[in-house]
Amino acid sequence: MKKMINIISILGALLIFACEDNKEDDNSVSFEEVTTTNVNDGPFYYNFVEKKQNETSYHLVYKNVDAGGGFSMPSFSISNTVMLSIISGSDFESVQVPPAPSQFQPENGRIQYGGSNAALVYNMDVHKVSVSSDIYIMYDTILHKVFKIVFDDYSGGVVIFRFSELSAN
Repeated sequence: MKKMINIISILGALLIFACEDNKEDDNSVSFEEVTTTNVNDGPFYYNFVEKKQNETSYHLVYKNVDAGGGFSMPSFSISNTVMLSIISGSDFESVQVPPAPSQFQPENGRIQYGGSNAALVYNMDVHKVSVSSDIYIMYDTILHKVFKIVFDDYSGGVVIFRFSELSAN
């Protein structure tokens, strides 16, 4: 009988511990996922604060640019009211706080087609466009908001990206 009571006590304790909330879930990162329109149908302007397309007040624009020789390539750029910082070698979820203000600079073509940290990269050998693994941190100089962005997929002129607002701790 004593063994039975011990087994029931152990099982009861296991059930109690198994039902505890997982504290790791409290730190999960919420984000918005955006699917662009096809770049061949015209430019796609996106506003991170409004969480919607807005061609008059935007942070990010996706459009075709002249690549020379009569060819155009899909490319991203940002509004002139946005400063940029780029984090390489990290994952989207691990970026929790914005970089120091001194780390932000004008975009200067870095994320555009052919730029040093282009969001979309064209592989000439296989004629395929792929997305960068960089994390782009954008600072809205008017609203003083910071957003992290990662590009997840490119297929047939359509891009899927995720973004989340970062707040200073």
